[in-house]
Amino acid sequence: MTPRMKIEIVTLFPDYFDSIINQSIIGRGREKQLFEIEIINLRGFAEDRHQTADDKPFGGGGGMVLKIEPLYKCLKSLGYDTEVGKGEKIVLTSAAGEMFAQDKAVEYSLLSRLTIICGHYLGIDERLLSLFEIEEVSIGDFVLTGGEPAAAVILDAVVRLIPGVLGNFESALADSHTEIMLGTPVYTRPEEFMGYTVPEQLLSGNHKEIEKFRRLEGLKKTFENRPELLRKLELNRNEQTYIADLEKRRNKDK
Repeated sequence: MTPRMKIEIVTLFPDYFDSIINQSIIGRGREKQLFEIEIINLRGFAEDRHQTADDKPFGGGGGMVLKIEPLYKCLKSLGYDTEVGKGEKIVLTSAAGEMFAQDKAVEYSLLSRLTIICGHYLGIDERLLSLFEIEEVSIGDFVLTGGEPAAAVILDAVVRLIPGVLGNFESALADSHTEIMLGTPVYTRPEEFMGYTVPEQLLSGNHKEIEKFRRLEGLKKTFENRPELLRKLELNRNEQTYIADLEKRRNKDK
């Protein structure tokens, strides 16, 4: 029997999923070959002997950023190109993503292939989102130590909707259901990758300009992915004008 769906999880901590994929409903679904799960160690695609998959962000500040090279090599090894094929989707667990909800779980359950990248640290090098068609997804407005728990939540919510996984599929179909701003895009070495370069503001060394750039980029990502959060923010006049301009551009493109 050929599984109707393949799920790949890209992670720095593959052991995290050992018990999750082998027990309970997920484990039984795998045994029935209703879906296939592959856990992929991102460090295996690192280019140095220490299997380094992260680096410090350009522009300074705390935290680390997942490097673009191992992520790129990993997705290419899985056969992905700049455009994702029909019935396939690449998902990144990210605090800056669209909120994961039941309708999204249903959408994913109808795919033939779902690849989940577990975000970590400050995030991934933003240029990966330019090179591949990737959907950023968040499971809530809170902070986790890594993307693995979020990936596990998505996995659980999706596979239970695959016909045959639950004893009573109809019950699955009938299921119910501060100041906050999303993080700014982040980048790390190399400075140039396949024609995509790090924004010059982050390389300027001017901390005031870097802070301003990051603030505006964070507002832009919030506007694009979670616009309802903007109501909770105190914006100065320049920021209000910036959001208004984004709104005008979006309406013009419709």
